[in-house]
Amino acid sequence: MRCLLFFDFDGTLTPIVARPSLAKLGKDKLELLKNLAKIPAVTIAIISGRKLTTLKEKINIPGSYYVGNHGFEISGPKTNFVHPKAKEAKPLFKKILLELKKGLRGIKGIIIEDKGATLSLHYRCVEGPKVAEVKRIFNKLAESWPKSKIKITEGKKVFEIRPKVKWDKGEAVRWLLKHLGFQKGDCPIYIGDDTTDEDAFKVLASKGVTIKVGPLKNSLAQKSLKDIEAVYKFLETLLLEISAKSC
Repeated sequence: MRCLLFFDFDGTLTPIVARPSLAKLGKDKLELLKNLAKIPAVTIAIISGRKLTTLKEKINIPGSYYVGNHGFEISGPKTNFVHPKAKEAKPLFKKILLELKKGLRGIKGIIIEDKGATLSLHYRCVEGPKVAEVKRIFNKLAESWPKSKIKITEGKKVFEIRPKVKWDKGEAVRWLLKHLGFQKGDCPIYIGDDTTDEDAFKVLASKGVTIKVGPLKNSLAQKSLKDIEAVYKFLETLLLEISAKSC
């Protein structure tokens, strides 16, 4: 039996911070994840909305898989996947990026992430009274964007713009399970905190264990953990249990 551990990054392994670039994984927590990854029966995959290269810079666990841009980029041992629709959408996303920069110019606290395959508009640092204006401008701009080519979702104080194709964290998990040769008896565990993780919870509903970080209300996850510290306590227990069985 193998244990396939899937983790969201922001809000699951690290606290959500005002600026995405400030997110940092503590040495002790990284060491715990590395110790789990050293066990032959364990495979780790980090699944994030972040750009793949940025994700790898934030968390380096040898032998693990990295899924960036909500699944549009996947990297790992002998693995390098980019969804073809992500390549096709690049010219359109460049145009949208310019429109966002122009339309939101002058509003303090706005962070626009150009992640190649997707775009993210963060407004966590925008002053309260200005948030409504940001949403109004964004929605106005979005009216002219081709609905047949892009998909817009809203997360925790962020708008995500992705190519319109049936591809998300859930489809990325499905792809990884096939790639890893998932068999009956294997135990996939997915831990995430955001609305984008719900797609993965749905895919693994009958195949493994799904855990929401935070309140379980309105989530498809089977179980919940109170916060990030609870995530690491769970992983410490899991490490002890798996290590004991491996002896």
